[in-house]
Amino acid sequence: MIGWMLRIPVLTTFGLVEPMPPFGCIAFACMAAATLILSRGHSSRRAMPLLAVPIAIGLERLFVQLVLPAGSHGIDGWLFADDVRTAFDRAMTGPGIVADLILVALPVAIGAAAANTRSYGRLAAALAGGSLVTASTALLLIPMLPALHATGWHLSSTSLPSAIGAMLLALAVLAWRSDILDEPGAWSPEWHMLRLVLPLLLVVPVLAPLVEMASIELAGVSAVWGELLTVTLNFVVVSALVTWTVRSGARHRAALSELTEALNAAPMALVDTDDRIIHWSRGCEELYGWRAHEALGRQKHVLLASCTADGSLATGCPHADGERELIERRRDGSAVHVIEQARRVEKLARAPALVLSMTDISTRLEIEAALRKSEERLALASSAHEIGVFEWEIATGALTWTAGSEQRLGLPAGSLHDYPSWAALIDPDDLAEVERTIAETVGMRAPRISFTYRLRLPNGTQRFLEGSARCFYDQAGAMVRTTGITLDITRHEEREAALRVREAQLRSILETVPDAMIVIDEAGAIRSFSAAAELIFGYSAAEAIGLNVQTLIPGEREAWQQGYLRRYPASGDRRGVGHGRLTTARRADGSSFPVELHVGEALVDGERVLTGFVRDISERIAAEERLSLVRRELMQVIRLNAVGEMAAALAHELNQPLAAIANFVTTAELLLDSGAGMDGDRLKATLISANTQALRAGDIIHRLREFIAKRESEMRIEPVEATLREAVTLLTSGGQHADIELSFALSPDADFMLADRIQVQQVVVNLLRNAFEALATSPDGARGVLIEARLNKAALVEISICDNGPGLPDAILSRMFTPFTSSKGEGGMGFGLSICRRIVEAHGGELVGFNAPGGGACFRFTVPHVCLE
Repeated sequence: MIGWMLRIPVLTTFGLVEPMPPFGCIAFACMAAATLILSRGHSSRRAMPLLAVPIAIGLERLFVQLVLPAGSHGIDGWLFADDVRTAFDRAMTGPGIVADLILVALPVAIGAAAANTRSYGRLAAALAGGSLVTASTALLLIPMLPALHATGWHLSSTSLPSAIGAMLLALAVLAWRSDILDEPGAWSPEWHMLRLVLPLLLVVPVLAPLVEMASIELAGVSAVWGELLTVTLNFVVVSALVTWTVRSGARHRAALSELTEALNAAPMALVDTDDRIIHWSRGCEELYGWRAHEALGRQKHVLLASCTADGSLATGCPHADGERELIERRRDGSAVHVIEQARRVEKLARAPALVLSMTDISTRLEIEAALRKSEERLALASSAHEIGVFEWEIATGALTWTAGSEQRLGLPAGSLHDYPSWAALIDPDDLAEVERTIAETVGMRAPRISFTYRLRLPNGTQRFLEGSARCFYDQAGAMVRTTGITLDITRHEEREAALRVREAQLRSILETVPDAMIVIDEAGAIRSFSAAAELIFGYSAAEAIGLNVQTLIPGEREAWQQGYLRRYPASGDRRGVGHGRLTTARRADGSSFPVELHVGEALVDGERVLTGFVRDISERIAAEERLSLVRRELMQVIRLNAVGEMAAALAHELNQPLAAIANFVTTAELLLDSGAGMDGDRLKATLISANTQALRAGDIIHRLREFIAKRESEMRIEPVEATLREAVTLLTSGGQHADIELSFALSPDADFMLADRIQVQQVVVNLLRNAFEALATSPDGARGVLIEARLNKAALVEISICDNGPGLPDAILSRMFTPFTSSKGEGGMGFGLSICRRIVEAHGGELVGFNAPGGGACFRFTVPHVCLE
């Protein structure tokens, strides 16, 4: 077009004679633009007007050449008319029919290719292929155009620009939409049709000139129409050949592409004999994470750190066909288990290579590992619960057991290897029942079977087994195999048997127990009536069962009992359950008698029942009345004895201060008789001492009365040492016991105590007097008493009085704190130690007596300690 616009003829002809008309340039420009628009996915509405332009130009030229007289240029004379006329005159012809047909066929091919369907795709391939071959043929005929024009052959002429443009557009269409061709298989009906038509297609081009000559000579058709017929026939034949060729090539390309895509998607690699990677598929990239450009040229076993299943390094590549299991490393370092299959490939034109196909078995190995763990857990659970898992093949009779199942039954492994060996150990009675159950299961085609039987072992012992199995049948309904479990319930059966024995024993005991046993439900109805109950109430069991318990036990608490029976089931109030109570019962003859009732509860199959034990206490009440009378008489005697004991205690305790008073009064009398009475101070001191002892005697009487009356003692904080020394002074006044050596061992920690001073001194004086009296009977020698005070581990003041006398007789040690028990013979009253123990216990302490290891008696008592810091 630029050549026409700039009037450069060489651009319109590409250096030859035949030019491309201006409207031909417009037609090819529109087809190129439409192809560009459609190939980019734009709407066909924008391209269809462009495709209509070349079709209209082609049809107009055909009309001009076939209808108008020679020399007419049609619309080609509208633009650059003088230049066009000059160019056509120089070429001695205008555009031929071939160029016009191409202008019509190519736009249709472009539009059909844009439809993206199978039928339109085939049409596009046929038209584009025909246009390509026609343009190529016309291109080959361009050098012969002058000779053809000399013979009058003008309609097939095509310019070089038109031929080149048509070829390029046809190739563009074929390359653009060749993927939509749906090629049939090698042995499809269409393939057979092409095989039949192909010879005809090869013959038709040869017959075309003959047809043209025959039509001119015989039918009188003009040369123009004859040439048009020949061109059309050749176009059709060539289009068919091109279509078949394109489709065949597309089929092979599609098959090859699918195969290549499949091989590329699989983990496959091509390596040379040095294990260097030649080809690395996309599947390998996905499996190992290494891209192709990273893997090519590297040794596979080095790149992937390949090692065999046993952990040894896998060096090099296999030299023969085969497979092996490898553990390889991905790019991220994770391990992958693969099966590597190798196939050696040798071609004459290239060095030998190996095709390696890798199958990822990591998931399979994980599943197998999980399965093994599951089987281990199953075996562990079976062993823990003593469950045997078995499988029975009916056809062969073979029995397969999990490991340890037979040993847990006390049998060697393999003892129960088939049905006969199993049946031989089953108790005959149970075997018949098991076989009957199997027959019923097969008859009903039941999916499961349950059984219980006794297994008799060779050593004479017996096992109780329980189990169930899943049954499998064939299409005919025959059982083919079973899979199940067995559980050793021997201990359970033994417990059940023992329970039945205990139940029988309990029933026997309850039947023979003297108390009546009555079982009632929540409504109060009697459900069980023992033999003892029959004797006590006078009802038979048949008569009593079904009666309300209120018939037997109305009594004074009838209203309470009715309320209890109504309240307990609803609220669960347990008041009265498990505790005995006294009430009145009624015999069958209507007489009433006292009873003691104990009620217990039990839950039987979700129903609460109450069990009452009724004891006739008529004789016990009579005995208690007789005992009460005797007790009243005994209490009178006890009171008299208590009065005597109190008098004896008072005499014992008052003996000391009264003796001291007598001593002081005697001393005062002696002072007066001797004439020393004028010494007022001495006489006054003696009388004061006598008065002190008199007051002390009064305190003793007062404290003893309070002690006997169980009143609280006057507890005060008292110094331990002063209290002890004062008690010693009271006992040794008047120079008595001068032949006895008194020693003290007082710990500074035991400084104060919380006690009644008079009562503690009373205890000390009693214990010292006993020690002095015991020493008086001992042989001549060193006589001594040790008074010790210290803190013991319980933080109590522990006071000990020990002598070196003969000690306590064994007969006295066990009962020395009992009243009227004395070691002094007839001279002792036996109340001193008893009173001392009561005083110490009233202080929260303890008084003990024992013989010292070195000889002599020792008494020790405790009182609370007080820390003043």
